[in-house]
Amino acid sequence: MENSSGQRTATEEPEKLHQEDFQREADSVPEKLRLLKSTGGNAFPSEDDDEDDEVASADEGAYYTVADALDRIGVGRFHYKLLVVVSIISVAGGLGSTGFALFPPLARCHLGLRSIHEAFLTSAPLVGAAIGGVALGYVATRWGRRTELIIMMVWTSFFGFLSAAAPTYWWLITLRVLVGFGHGGTGQRLSILFEYLPKKDRTLGAGVLTFCWNIGNFLEAVLIKFLIPTGVAWRLILIADAFVFGIALLFFKWLPESCFYLMARGQRTEALRLLTKAATENNKKLPIGTLVTADEKEKYMNKVVPQGYSETRIFRRTSSPPPLRQSQKKSSPLRDLFRPLDMCVTTILLSVAWFALAVAVVGCAILTEELLQMRQSLGTGCHSTFELVHGDVCEELGTTDYTPILLIFAAEFPALFLTYYSAGILGRRKALALSYALSAIFFGLLIICPLSSAWMTAFLAGARMSVTTAFSLMIIYTPEVYPTSVRGMAVGASRALYRLGSAGVPFLSQVLLRKSVVGSKAVHTAVTLTAAFICLLLPIETRNRQLGE
Repeated sequence: MENSSGQRTATEEPEKLHQEDFQREADSVPEKLRLLKSTGGNAFPSEDDDEDDEVASADEGAYYTVADALDRIGVGRFHYKLLVVVSIISVAGGLGSTGFALFPPLARCHLGLRSIHEAFLTSAPLVGAAIGGVALGYVATRWGRRTELIIMMVWTSFFGFLSAAAPTYWWLITLRVLVGFGHGGTGQRLSILFEYLPKKDRTLGAGVLTFCWNIGNFLEAVLIKFLIPTGVAWRLILIADAFVFGIALLFFKWLPESCFYLMARGQRTEALRLLTKAATENNKKLPIGTLVTADEKEKYMNKVVPQGYSETRIFRRTSSPPPLRQSQKKSSPLRDLFRPLDMCVTTILLSVAWFALAVAVVGCAILTEELLQMRQSLGTGCHSTFELVHGDVCEELGTTDYTPILLIFAAEFPALFLTYYSAGILGRRKALALSYALSAIFFGLLIICPLSSAWMTAFLAGARMSVTTAFSLMIIYTPEVYPTSVRGMAVGASRALYRLGSAGVPFLSQVLLRKSVVGSKAVHTAVTLTAAFICLLLPIETRNRQLGE
C-alpha cells in the first residue's frame, strides 16, 4: 500500500525485499538439483550464497544408497571372504543335489527295493526341500540371510550324519526328508552374495557359485565311482555330503548380514557399520553423505516445486533422514510377490519356469543313470518296458560304468561360459528361452532309437549342459527381479517350487521310463519347450538393473 504522498510504508518495504530474495533463491534450486543429480547424489556443488536453510553442504546433505556404496567399494578382500563361505555351501549343495538322484540306486540292492520304493527314496529329500524352501525363505526375510544360512548348515549337517546311520528303509525316508528341508535353504547363498556385489559383477559372481555347484556334482559322481567296491558306498556318500556343510560352518564369522535386509528392517546404523567394514577391508572409502534407501533418495532429490512465494517448498536436506516406514516391517512378503501387476505376472511365469526346470535338471540326472543301466542290462535304451529288480536279482552299475556319467556331468563346465556370454549379450529373458529350447532339442534327440552308446552319451551331455545353463540363469534372474523386502521369500519360494517339481520327477524318469521309454522322453521334451516360450513372456529384463530395495 501507498500513503497519500505515494510512498510505501516502512513495514512493507522489508517484506517486499524478503519476497524478492526468496524468489531468487527458489529459482536457483532447480539448477542446484540438476547439478546434484549430475554428480550421482554423492556431492553437492558449492555456492557463494547462503545455503544453510535451503540446500545443505556436501558434508551434510549428500545422500547415497546401499547400491551406490557397493559400486564405490568395488570387489576386494571383504568379498573374497564372503565368497569362500558361499562357495563351500555351493559345493555342499551340489554334492547333495546330485546325491538325491544317484544315491537311491546305490541303496536299492542293499535294501532290496523295487522301483516304486526307489522313487519314493528319491522324492523324499525333494519334498523336504520344497517345505524348507518356503520355511527358510521366511526366516531369511524375517530374521536375515545370515541367520537362515547358519540354521541351514547346522540342520543339514546334523541330519545328514544321522541318515548315514539309518537302520531301516522308513528311518532312511524320514531322515532324508529332514536333510532335504535343510537343502531348501541353500538358495539364500546367492541372495547374500548378490546383495554385496556391484551390479556389473553379479553375473560373474553367479558364475563362480555355479562353478562350485558343478564341482560338487562332479565330485559326487567321482566319489560314487571309487566307493562302490566298499559295499557301503551309500552310507559313505551321505557322510561326505554332511561333512562339507560342517566345513562351511567353520567360516561362519566371515558371513555378514545383508545391508539391503538391514535397511529394509530399519537398522540403518548396523548397515552403515557393515558397509564401513567392507570399505576398510577393500581399501576404499564410502560416498560422502548419509545412507538412505532408494525411495528416500529419490524423494529427497525431487521434492522441490518452486511455484511462487505462497506455494514454494524448498526441501531441507538434513543429515538425519526420517526412520523407515513401519509398514515395510508389517507387510506380507508372500502377498507382495503378487503386486503390482507386472510383479504378479513375473511370479506366475517364473513359477512355471522353475517347475519346468525341476523336470529338466532332475530328470536329466535320473535319465543318465537309468538309460545307461538299461543299456548295460539289455544292450539298448529303447525297450518299451524294463524292470531292474526281478525277485532276488538286482543289477548295479559297476566302477567302469560311471565313466560316461562323469563325462556327462563334465558338460556342466562349458555351461558356465554359455551362461556368462548369453546373459550379457542376449539379456536374461532371451538367454533363458534359448537354454530351455536347447534342452528340448537334446531331450527330443534321445527319442531316436536305436542309439549307440556314444550318441546317447553325447545327447545326454548336451541336455546336461543346456539345463545347467538354464539353472544358472534362473538363479541369477530371480533375486535380481524382486525387491529386498520380498527377495528372501521369492528365492525360498522358487526353490520350493523347484524341489516340489523335482519330487514328482522320479516317478516320471524311473517308474514311467520302465513302462514307456519314448513317453518319458517326450514329456521331458514338451515341458522344456513350454518353458522356453514362457521365458519370452517375462515382463521385466534385469540386465544392468540395480537391485530393488
